[in-house]
Amino acid sequence: MVIPKEILTDYKEIYEKAVKLVNEESKNDPADDPYKSHYTARDLLLQMKEMLKNSLASVLAEEADDGKDDLVYQVIQAFVCRDLGRIYLFTEETSTGEASLRECIDLIKGKKTRPEAVIAYMGAVNELGIAYANRMEYKQSLELLSEVETCYREFNKSENKAMSITDIFGTPEEIEVDKSTKEFESLYTLCCFYLAQVYGHLGELEKSAQYCHMTLKRQYSAQTYEPIDFALNSATLSQYFIGQNMFKEARHHLAAATLIIAEYESKISHMDNSISEQECQDLQETFKHRYADVARCWSKYGLALLAASKERLFNDDDEKLITDAKNLQIDSNKYCFPPDMPLENYESLISCDYCLTFDDAKEVYHFVIKWLDQAKEYYKPDFEASEYAKIIKDFAELYEQMAFFEEDPSNQSKMQKRRAKYYEELLELLNPSFYLNICRECWYGAGLSYCAILDIKLDCFKSSASPNPQELHKINQVCQHAIKHFKSFIQSYTEKDGSLKANIDVDEQKTWLYSHFHLGRLHYKMITPDQKLQLENLSNSLKYYKAFTEECVKLAEASKSLQAEIGVCREMVNLLPIKMSNVRKRLEK
Repeated sequence: MVIPKEILTDYKEIYEKAVKLVNEESKNDPADDPYKSHYTARDLLLQMKEMLKNSLASVLAEEADDGKDDLVYQVIQAFVCRDLGRIYLFTEETSTGEASLRECIDLIKGKKTRPEAVIAYMGAVNELGIAYANRMEYKQSLELLSEVETCYREFNKSENKAMSITDIFGTPEEIEVDKSTKEFESLYTLCCFYLAQVYGHLGELEKSAQYCHMTLKRQYSAQTYEPIDFALNSATLSQYFIGQNMFKEARHHLAAATLIIAEYESKISHMDNSISEQECQDLQETFKHRYADVARCWSKYGLALLAASKERLFNDDDEKLITDAKNLQIDSNKYCFPPDMPLENYESLISCDYCLTFDDAKEVYHFVIKWLDQAKEYYKPDFEASEYAKIIKDFAELYEQMAFFEEDPSNQSKMQKRRAKYYEELLELLNPSFYLNICRECWYGAGLSYCAILDIKLDCFKSSASPNPQELHKINQVCQHAIKHFKSFIQSYTEKDGSLKANIDVDEQKTWLYSHFHLGRLHYKMITPDQKLQLENLSNSLKYYKAFTEECVKLAEASKSLQAEIGVCREMVNLLPIKMSNVRKRLEK
């Protein structure tokens, strides 16, 4: 027995009407009845489901064929249950939706790798996995999504072609293999996308990165990506690779992001009059915003490359070297986009090798400056103060990194001065009442910048055969700048009675303690022939060294890693009263 074409046509008409309601007519639903079309589609599918059950019961009772007809009815019913599940989930009837998806799975589980059933099965399991992920039940979601992946791989081992519900409704001559294959492949792409999210939430970042890349690669190959989303996801993934010192892979993904967003710009700039002027402006605004975000990711790449290069040159960390060696063994094709993706022009703009010399670092410096300037074109202090501040802090970090590679002390000092000026620019711009955390970062960063300048000037002062008063004045001036910023930092954490504010996390406590240490050292390093000023400086130095040691006792957790500094401070607390006594004696004479 073969199901008459007229019956299949009737089912097809009902099904297509329901699909049209969901995909098209729902866009025009009134605000006070947002699920109107979905409810109508649901009623049609429930009616169709009941008809299919009756037809299937009749076929089973007759047992006239070899199970071909009951398979067709079961598969169509499975597609209906899948779509009902989607509708129920969309209309926030979660338990009913999940039950409908499970009904779909149960109907065809034993036949899941059959061409007729594989799309319905993978679709239902996907939807169920996504539902679990949306309510943060990630382990259950992972099990379901892994089942989709297994089914996909098993089916691909056969030479069969997946069939969509449209193929099942039609005659053999009406089967659209390419269209059905695209639907089958898109289901696995969706699965990869959610596997990336789920592995990320479970803390398995490497697997998350693998599936994120696989999603992007599949989207590009199928040309099913949305340009802005693709660019942002690829640029975001680059930040994971940066964290692993996988600079080649990071550059590759940033190049892909730049290519796609540049193509998007070209597309929207050549649009005809099919869209309104306002829509055109909105598209241009979106492009500028997201291009600035890609620019920031490029600048982070350059900054991280400088920092990693500095770390490798500065200390021989065996663990880091082992990690880098492991990364070198990664299959070069594991994180590569298809060869037809033209990325060479973008990849050739910056190296992915560690910097060994100042000239190497200088190339990266110019590259980072270009992208930070690009980001500043969009993020303005008047409208995006927080984001603007992040860009300015990146400028400051850039000069900090470059100072390491510079060999000339005078140029090192200039770079640290530029670094301090960026922090001070933000402090002039931002009100601490509204941007306290940013201001704290700037106070501390500026203080460290001036400390670095002080160390350079002191080294030059000690090596100078005949230091002059102007050099002494500059040293004291640098000390005063640093003292001012560290005091502001400390005061931002301090109550009126001088105690530390409550609910400060351990890392902040550690930085707060360190600021006292810096202040003790800065007051001690000030140079003056005036005995009274000497005594005042030594007294202030003692004050902050004592405060450091006393507060370290109170903040035991934060001070665990400050044992070397605690030892120095204790020595200074014992030494300074003797020095102060000697100064007093000289004053009495």
